[in-house]
Amino acid sequence: MNDTLLKLFGFGVAKNATEAEKIKALSKQGSDTLYKGDYETAFSCWSKLLQLDPKNTDAFVFRGIARVGKGDLDGAINDCTEAIRLNPNSIEAYSNRGNAYQRKGNLDEAMLDWSKAIQLNPEFAETYYNRGVAYQERGNLDKAISDYSKAIQLNPKEPRAYNNRGDIYGRNSEWDKAFNDFNEAIRINPKYFKAYAGRADIYRCNGNWDKAISDYDEALQLDPEAANIYYRRGNAYFKKGDLEKAMRDYNKAVVNDPCLAEAYYERGNVYRRKGEWDKAISDYDEAINLKPKVAEIYYNRGNAYRKKGVWDNAISDWNETIKLKPKVAEAHNNLAWLLATCPEPSIRNGRKAVELALKACELTQWKKWNCIGTLGTAYAETGDFTQAIKYQSQAMGMEGVTENKRAEAQQRVNLYQQGKSYHEIPQ
Repeated sequence: MNDTLLKLFGFGVAKNATEAEKIKALSKQGSDTLYKGDYETAFSCWSKLLQLDPKNTDAFVFRGIARVGKGDLDGAINDCTEAIRLNPNSIEAYSNRGNAYQRKGNLDEAMLDWSKAIQLNPEFAETYYNRGVAYQERGNLDKAISDYSKAIQLNPKEPRAYNNRGDIYGRNSEWDKAFNDFNEAIRINPKYFKAYAGRADIYRCNGNWDKAISDYDEALQLDPEAANIYYRRGNAYFKKGDLEKAMRDYNKAVVNDPCLAEAYYERGNVYRRKGEWDKAISDYDEAINLKPKVAEIYYNRGNAYRKKGVWDNAISDWNETIKLKPKVAEAHNNLAWLLATCPEPSIRNGRKAVELALKACELTQWKKWNCIGTLGTAYAETGDFTQAIKYQSQAMGMEGVTENKRAEAQQRVNLYQQGKSYHEIPQ
């Protein structure tokens, strides 16, 4: 191999033919082992090559890729930086250094490198895809879609770009676009796990439980241990009303991933639906231990405590719900109702109940009959029966009140007309 050919292959000039053959052999072995995922051997090959040719830009780049595979991100960044020093126009060096930065969580540096790689070669599809991932992680979804679309334009057979763009379209409720992208990802790669899961999510969001379950089944065929997919399929079964299958999937999810807070939460909801309050509370406890800042978990645990008659705990949980999410009308309403109607006199607080009920009405723009009815009940607890009758009567005449609920409300109006407040009977 002459000097000109060596330069064309990206190597410096060898001192002799024997050295040139060694470089060629190490390059081939390094590339082959890197492709196979044997990063230790690849790293060794590229290191030996650099001993023979210390200014070989490509060798630094490929050794950097091997370092990423080994988990040595700082070493990978150093190798790519050296490649850039040797060749400031090395697209691969910028691209791969960006990959290493991304894995370190340094998205700013990663995006600068990918943008530089795109500037050097606007036709490099992989770099658009990688930058799109970073934009998506940052929540800049319009720019992510733009980069994924460019990646698809340059490489129409890249299923990951379709899948990720489909995720964003789904998040934006652009269902048709999301379906098209997931379908295309699956057409390109019929074994693409994420695309089946993504399409299943779209089916689930649109209430097509059976098709969602079918796609989750397909995803689990490809990855039988995917805890998150068991959790999501469990949600589809739960929405479908099949509590036993939902429970089975949530059980599998928490076995495969004991840190999946969402699975404990939803399993708690199944137990609550079945009236198994202690088991529901136990699962909510576990979910809160894992994710202590999620208002919905406290809200539902409060509902379970209320059903058990553990009033103080219910009050505590609904107060925490309001603290975490001040605009949750249901928490204000439930707490107001409990403070107005609790069978335990020491729990009742009419003035606070009115305050909370008024807030619930404001949050629902005075359009929810149950909130307005609670306000009437709260006023009754304060002894203001004129206001109690006014709001309870207003609630009875609103749209959506069933005959049974209207009859219950009328019974409360009768009490208020007698100057009596309404209290629930202990269970």
